[in-house]
Amino acid sequence: MTEKKILLALKNIDTASKKGFILEALLANYHLNVDLLKLIYTKTELSESANDKKIKAIISELAIEIDKNTKLKTVIAKKNLKIVKVWASKMDAFFKELKHKHPENTKSLFNETQKIFAVLNISAHKIFSA
Repeated sequence: MTEKKILLALKNIDTASKKGFILEALLANYHLNVDLLKLIYTKTELSESANDKKIKAIISELAIEIDKNTKLKTVIAKKNLKIVKVWASKMDAFFKELKHKHPENTKSLFNETQKIFAVLNISAHKIFSA
């Protein structure tokens, strides 16, 4: 994940949302947030790869690692991880609902996903600038 990839993904998300494809924009933003979480996870001193892990496992391991690693505290705060964990739970519920019917909370979830992106993007910029 590089800054160019983030900008390209943001451009695709913006285009989809302007055209009214909120579900497509939500999914693209979700994948971008997951990639940013994996980027943050790879910068920790954990030896395992983030590619084969689920989001909640990554968040839990990051929360544990924040207590141990003081450098990680400067990248992402534990309170921000709590917000991300709540968002991940909402997204899981959204995907389960999507299997059975068209969810009605797509727009509000998209707005919340953008807020989560802002938090993760700040952390990513701290990693890129280091």
